[in-house]
Amino acid sequence: MNRHERGLEFKVGAFVFVGLAMLGALVVQFGRLGEGLKTYYPLTVRFTDASGLLKGSDVLLAGAKIGKVSGGPRMVREGQGVDVPLKIYEHIKIPEGSKFTVGSSGLLGDRFVNVVMPPGQPKAFLAPNTHISGVRETGIDDLTREGGALVTDLRGAVQKIDTTVNRLNQDTLSSANMENLKSSMEHLNQATGALAESSKKLDGVIEQADSTMASTKKAADNLQNAIGDARTALRSATQGKGLVAALLNDQQLANDLHALITNLRAHGVLFYRDTAATTQSKVPEQTKPARQSRSR
Repeated sequence: MNRHERGLEFKVGAFVFVGLAMLGALVVQFGRLGEGLKTYYPLTVRFTDASGLLKGSDVLLAGAKIGKVSGGPRMVREGQGVDVPLKIYEHIKIPEGSKFTVGSSGLLGDRFVNVVMPPGQPKAFLAPNTHISGVRETGIDDLTREGGALVTDLRGAVQKIDTTVNRLNQDTLSSANMENLKSSMEHLNQATGALAESSKKLDGVIEQADSTMASTKKAADNLQNAIGDARTALRSATQGKGLVAALLNDQQLANDLHALITNLRAHGVLFYRDTAATTQSKVPEQTKPARQSRSR
């Protein structure tokens, strides 16, 4: 074997060695074999429901893998829920107050533990073997359970509605009740028509009452004017200078007028004599001795 053949074999061997080394590095980096070479620190998270979490499930922080579930959920002796052990990479520090939830990749994806850090600058970090309380996010199974409960409630509500409708059809909407309702509607229509006719008549009565009130007001105004005129005439008769005022105020004139009328009735115009004055003068003379005799 000459030197040229040895050089070619050396190159081929070196190429195969580099290829195998690269393949081993890829297996260690992306395969399960590399997990055994990393160092972790343990944490324990208590969930009320950890269904779907399996050993080896990922622990994610902002979408990046920071560890895995080291074992299946274990029942706790006190309280409710289960404890889920986690293995976190040694170089990853989780701030205190972080929120641990059970999430899923889509509706039907695998379950994982999601870590949500608190806002602000972290002041302290979780120590190894720390126990944390976690929460569970809503997944497809939770939605299925809630949907089943909702369907059950909806079914009960539909049954109640069906029962109510049946009772309504049998009791309220029976033939007798429908006939009574029809009769009541007919009576209501008749009463409405009678009320309309009465309203028309009432309109006529109201119009007549308005005209009567107007006439009454006019008559009252006329009466008020007549009373005013009478008061004016009476005031003129009592306080004026005419014949009526003289007759009302002058007693002598009234006596003379009375005597004139008496003489005219007794003797007429042609044989007029003033006998009324003589009669009036004799009456006091005849009555005077009578008064004296009574005094005696």
